[in-house]
Amino acid sequence: MHLKRIRASNFRAFGDGTVAPSLDWELAPGLNILVGENDSGKTSVIDAIRYVLWTTSYEFIRLFETDFHITGTTRARSLFIEATLVDLDPEQEASVLEWMTHEADGSHSLIVFLQARWVPPKANKRGRVEAITCSGPNGTGPEIGTAVRELIRATYLRPLRDAEAELRPGRQSRLSQILGAHKRIDGQEQNDFDLAAPATVPSNLVGLMAFAQHHLGEHQVIRDVQDDINDNYLNKFAFAGDALSSRIQIAPELGLQPILERFELALLPSSTIDPGERCIRGLGYNNALFMATELVLLRDGDELGLLLIEEPEAHLHPQLQERVQLLLERTSKAAEPDSRPVQIIMTTHSPSLAAGADIASLTLVNRARLFSLAHGKTKLLKSDYEFLRRFIDATKANLFFARGVAIVEGPAEALLLPALAAASGYSFNEYGISCVNVGGVGLYHYARILQPIDGSAIPIPVACITDRDIVPNEATYISPPKNNRKRFEKDYTPEEVEALVKTKVDRAQGGSTIVCVSNNWTLEFDLALHGCAQLMHDAIHLAKKADSRGERLTEEDEKKTLVDAGERWKELSNAGHSPVELASLIYQPLVEKEASKAITAQYAAHLISTGDYGKGDELFNKLPPYLQQALRHLTGRAKP
Repeated sequence: MHLKRIRASNFRAFGDGTVAPSLDWELAPGLNILVGENDSGKTSVIDAIRYVLWTTSYEFIRLFETDFHITGTTRARSLFIEATLVDLDPEQEASVLEWMTHEADGSHSLIVFLQARWVPPKANKRGRVEAITCSGPNGTGPEIGTAVRELIRATYLRPLRDAEAELRPGRQSRLSQILGAHKRIDGQEQNDFDLAAPATVPSNLVGLMAFAQHHLGEHQVIRDVQDDINDNYLNKFAFAGDALSSRIQIAPELGLQPILERFELALLPSSTIDPGERCIRGLGYNNALFMATELVLLRDGDELGLLLIEEPEAHLHPQLQERVQLLLERTSKAAEPDSRPVQIIMTTHSPSLAAGADIASLTLVNRARLFSLAHGKTKLLKSDYEFLRRFIDATKANLFFARGVAIVEGPAEALLLPALAAASGYSFNEYGISCVNVGGVGLYHYARILQPIDGSAIPIPVACITDRDIVPNEATYISPPKNNRKRFEKDYTPEEVEALVKTKVDRAQGGSTIVCVSNNWTLEFDLALHGCAQLMHDAIHLAKKADSRGERLTEEDEKKTLVDAGERWKELSNAGHSPVELASLIYQPLVEKEASKAITAQYAAHLISTGDYGKGDELFNKLPPYLQQALRHLTGRAKP
């Protein structure tokens, strides 16, 4: 049995589908990962499932006024949450037969429908929430009974959980519930202690407790203390003819549940400490222990194998996050023998976890709208999924949590573009934009991640920034290709240039994703051509000097090099070159490998931050048109 679909209307961030979107999410039977920025609706999805199914920890779940969706000052008066469970085995179906829904195609499902009404306060009366949970589509079936409720409870691990506290002994402790549900616990409630043969060690837990109870009670120290209390103090309180006496024992009753509630689970000390010593371990590994314990119960149980887990990365360092993610993925597929698959629904803010997951298991949540990235839901091809599984890393996975994404093809763009944006008043940091460097061959794989197959637009602007790679005729230091391939401007007709650009655009553009192709050749050349000539000249001059020394320049060396660059710039800019010739000469050292593009970008970013090369609108207007287009799209700022 697994959760196939969850719907909700007017619950928290989700509206009724008119002004604000409602919730309607189809889940995979294995691993489902909700990603997105804060306050996008991920926790509301988890809570919707908790409220309709309840949880195995028997926590008190109640709807409040604030659970009803609000727009402006108008709060909804009613809400519903509907969960559809499928693939019940014959025994499960038999136990909840009267609540089952029989579909037209002959299949069966268990639909659980929670409907609630908010009654506002009136004179001398407090506001209240009235709720009822029934079965069937839209709650048309009978009210949910105990048999159903015990079968469908989900296991929930809250965010920033106190794993140590959860595994401590106590009444109705989580560990006692897990132990009590384990398949090996059957029969342990039998008391097989034989008072006639007290030296015989029993096999069952209750028998062992009775054995310990008996022998501890017979211990001379315990008996002496007990007699001291009774004879010298307690009996002095008794009236004539009455007798007061007490008994020291481990537990007041010999039941299995009280015994299980006395157990605790804790990590052993590290290898340098004696295993018998008590030692406080870190929050991260205690969290891992808690998750492992819950997975044992989910693996072996007979009821709903559903784990809801918020932020499994809590307290875990990145490498441990990756190991936890792999374990959860394996558990969702029942990779171990004699185990059942566990359906897992988790939220995360961790790029490390998102990077390690199969993209097909991700669902992006944005402004209370859910966008599945599963196969058949996006424009990604099968080969794209395979490529991304191999090459996406934590840095690139930032795109799942950003408000805008700039996809670039090299380290120079990744270093230089954010600096240009910040100095121009389009700060990536302020707008929540992630700059993702995908290398020279990955752009089109990444570009389609946020493009739904149905043509709808995920409201996250994406700008793919790529080079036109047509060499200007003035770059005479470039050798003609030997195979008669087209390379220079003179080799193309205007129509062919337009077609080349269109091909690049059409390959990746769609939805909220645009492709910005350089207006001429490359990023560095176009910057030099369209208004940032001195900036690129000075940055390349610094990079040449640094490359010749094999190390970064000292502050003093930088000052001297910039003075020299200034003299050379005067000569170059006054030599009568056309703008294209000037840009070609500035760019030449990068083509001929006299300077590194990445180091040039580092120096250019540094020079931009000084403000000496322009800032705000002044700098923005110097940028090539394709970069202006990208920045406006990413930030949502219209052209003045």
